[in-house]
Amino acid sequence: MYFAVGPILALLISLKYTQQQTTKHQKEYEALLAKVELLETRNEAVDKEMLQKIMTTVMPIAKAVNKLNQEVGL
Repeated sequence: MYFAVGPILALLISLKYTQQQTTKHQKEYEALLAKVELLETRNEAVDKEMLQKIMTTVMPIAKAVNKLNQEVGL
């Protein structure tokens, strides 16, 4: 009888432990997935903002160069 109870008890304990570890890792995965999605949205917002800042910085320079080229005759 003890030969059957020991392995069955070990199996039940290992199954419970595996289930707990699986749920723990699933929660960690979902948290990391949420962080990645947040970083992606922030990155897109920063890219759009950076493009606008670059355009506002470069546009006056481009206009001045164009005006200078017209005055020089190029």
